[in-house]
Amino acid sequence: MRETLIQLYSDVCAAETGQRGFLLTRDPRYLEPYTRARSDITKTEALLASLVSDNPQQTALFDKFRPLAARKLGELQQTVQLAAQGHDAAAIQLVKTNMGREWMDDIQALTKEMDRNEYALLDQRFNAARRTSSLLLAAALASVLLACLLAYRVHREGKARQHAIEEKNQALEEQIQQRQTAEMRLRQVQKMEALGQLTGGIAHDFNNMLAIIVGNLEMSLRQIGKSDEALKDVVSRALSAATRGSDLTKRLLAFSRMQPLRPKSIDVNDCARGMLLILQRALGEDIIIETKFATGLWRAFIDRPQLESAMLNLAVNSRDAMQGGGRLSIETSNAHLDQSFADTNVEVVPGQYVLVAVTDTGSGMSPEVMRRAFDPFFTTKEPGQGTGLGLSQVHGFIKQSHGHIQIYSEPGVGTTVKMYLPRASAQQDAEVFTEAMVFAAHASKKVLVVEDDDEVRQFVVSCLNELGYSTISAESANMAQQKLATHPDVALLLTDVVMPGKNGKALVDTVRPFYPKLRVLYMTGYPREAIMHNGMLDTNVRLITKPFSIQELAQELRSAFAEEVV
Repeated sequence: MRETLIQLYSDVCAAETGQRGFLLTRDPRYLEPYTRARSDITKTEALLASLVSDNPQQTALFDKFRPLAARKLGELQQTVQLAAQGHDAAAIQLVKTNMGREWMDDIQALTKEMDRNEYALLDQRFNAARRTSSLLLAAALASVLLACLLAYRVHREGKARQHAIEEKNQALEEQIQQRQTAEMRLRQVQKMEALGQLTGGIAHDFNNMLAIIVGNLEMSLRQIGKSDEALKDVVSRALSAATRGSDLTKRLLAFSRMQPLRPKSIDVNDCARGMLLILQRALGEDIIIETKFATGLWRAFIDRPQLESAMLNLAVNSRDAMQGGGRLSIETSNAHLDQSFADTNVEVVPGQYVLVAVTDTGSGMSPEVMRRAFDPFFTTKEPGQGTGLGLSQVHGFIKQSHGHIQIYSEPGVGTTVKMYLPRASAQQDAEVFTEAMVFAAHASKKVLVVEDDDEVRQFVVSCLNELGYSTISAESANMAQQKLATHPDVALLLTDVVMPGKNGKALVDTVRPFYPKLRVLYMTGYPREAIMHNGMLDTNVRLITKPFSIQELAQELRSAFAEEVV
């Protein structure tokens, strides 16, 4: 009853507030609370009347309240109508009579008196109930006391035994849970380590071979005349197949958390917006993209190109799950993963994250499919429709970036993939900069190519010559040192990372004190730990991954020459 009374008084106040706002501003929007309150007052009065019908004192007070409220509402309606008709002065004059204020004072006084009466009535009922409860409790205690005294010894012994059993069961359950968690983590680590060793063992040689194939095919396309369209088509198909082989190797490296990442402090909202056009083209016209980007979003410390690739992978998976059309939603927000969450999720570090959630209205996944969704080469698609590496690549990238990823799905409803990206620190934000791109030709620049594989070395030299650079080459680190001694005008050292004997990193460390202004660009098909730690490239390291195209090499060289050598 008290809540209804307060609501009725609030409705009258709201109506007066709306009337005052309209009189002052003549803005019709101020009449919304006035109109709503007038509509609600009738219902609230009827409800209050039924609630006080069994209390003569409250009924008498409510009978005084009703005409006062009616007169007050009449005064409000009259002033609003005068103002709406342009008679502002008359409306203000009616307000200044203070009749409405006196009615509101009376309404407030009646409301307070009814509230006090109701509170007193509740207090009386509570005291009566408490007395009755006390009597019943005393009787119950008296009847139970004898039984308690008789059963005390048995109960005490049984409780002690039960407590001992519960403690042992709890300790056993904790041990089992800890063992299961440890075994699960061990299996995950062993699986990742085995796949990483398998991938790393073949990646270097395989990428070297692909570099030769891609490079020579690309050079062939440049040299084939327009009249040889049939030959050009054959070479183009071969180049496409070699490129797909390169992409497969990169996906395996991504899953194994061995791809070289270049994390920087980025605006995730800006990244997602920049992907919308590409995503729409990939999804087609029958899928609608919806976005909900959080304001005040933290910056994330992440490799932007790899994040864009992950978003595209998720979108393509969603497209395949939405045959016949649907809706794809991309949402960003700030998130905090606490210790309790980390305790139940392997490899999660508690802290602040930037959340990117991708949701579709597709066919969804069963629990069995969800458990295997991140496994490499696992797919529910028809043969030839997918490699089964899309989600595993996204998983590897997020984990290598020290983030977290989870899937929520329901068959027939849809799927949500949540990527938790590590928040950038203040220091990482301060290091954000835009690389100056120098597009002028560097024909006068001399590049030293160091590569132990003869065919790869010849291909890289051919690419550099094609781009207008002057080149010399060496097949080992020791020979490279000799070439530097006889060619002091070398401007950039382009060296393989993995070589017999002294590797590329050791070569750079050796010559750097003697050539402090020498720019360095590493190339590799398998980075290992020579120039990266914990999956991240070392500071101030520039790397191009084999196999690469002439355009990619040109881009890296332009960027290298644009940087200042510290």
